[in-house]
Amino acid sequence: MRDVLNNKITVAGAIGICLTKKVHFAAYRLPGKTGTTLVVQKDNAVHAPGKLTDRLPEKGFLIAPFLREDNVTYLINPDMVLHEPFGSLQLEALNVLPVKPANNDIITCPDDTGKDDYIRLIQDTIEKINAGEFEKVVLSRVKSVPGNYTAHLAEIFQILCSSYPNAFVYLFYVNGQCWTGATPEPFVCSREGELNTVSLAGTRPYHEKNLDIRNWNKKELLEQEYVTLHIEKILKNYEVSTFTKKGPYVTRAGNLLHLRTDFTFSTRAVGNRLPSLIHTLHPTPAVCGMSTRKAMDFIRNAEKHNREYYAGFLGPVGIDDLIQLYVNLRCLKVHDNRLILYIGGGITHDSVPEEEWEETEIKADTLLSVLKQIR
Repeated sequence: MRDVLNNKITVAGAIGICLTKKVHFAAYRLPGKTGTTLVVQKDNAVHAPGKLTDRLPEKGFLIAPFLREDNVTYLINPDMVLHEPFGSLQLEALNVLPVKPANNDIITCPDDTGKDDYIRLIQDTIEKINAGEFEKVVLSRVKSVPGNYTAHLAEIFQILCSSYPNAFVYLFYVNGQCWTGATPEPFVCSREGELNTVSLAGTRPYHEKNLDIRNWNKKELLEQEYVTLHIEKILKNYEVSTFTKKGPYVTRAGNLLHLRTDFTFSTRAVGNRLPSLIHTLHPTPAVCGMSTRKAMDFIRNAEKHNREYYAGFLGPVGIDDLIQLYVNLRCLKVHDNRLILYIGGGITHDSVPEEEWEETEIKADTLLSVLKQIR
């Protein structure tokens, strides 16, 4: 599993060592950057920070699920933080880590969501929207890829990095859970005394005509507006009266285009209420719906699978003095005999079920196209 050249260890080699030893770790590459960071926990303890409403962990890689009431929030302790390029001393430190015992807990593997079932669910959702139960619901589905891909995870991570330079690319293993992905959606990020969050909704295939927002339809614009208004309301409730808003505008994520609005505000304006703000912001209508609680209850009852960490949020906290949290989209979960892709789309009263299915197929291709490149 080691790939050592000129006394240095490659990213693939470091990931391979961590996977072989079954240590808790996360590898990630920030949007617009070229270097990979590796966060490694030396012991086998499971750190679960809980609801995060009062305080954030001081330092580590945070992994929060979609439904925090039903799933564990994990923190990978940063006993080792390696920045690419990795050196021989870091290689030695990884190699001396003991092999951790395998996790014997049963990791559930959901069934695929069939097209007919998904379309019927969309139709049922539209009926409830027209009856006034809620305005929007994001419905997800599951698509599996048979095969054991464990030996290819480092390669998948590197292909994601090269294919999606503006995404947050990650691979983590903790407590038997192994996920990887390339998400285009920042959740809460800090930089030079400022915080940034994003309203991202609406999806079209990449095409030159779709770069012009005037060519997007009412359903897509409304879907994005729901998320924007939701974020504005929360910021005002937290008395963040001064913020900069940019958008909506069209942004590219690989072979897809999205509508996006950026919010920037002072870290000082939030102060010690940041954990509470993060708790309140998630989930946004971009991954849940509107109104949030009614949409959440509907999703919990209507979807046959547990989303687990799909549409949750994850990223480094306190590493390099930054908070870099991203919504977990364009992601997959690794099982011994298959990969599980989680994909979804926003449903409003203007939705066309067949088109919504096709949108999820296009989103799935983000990861399927990567798997086709494996040597």
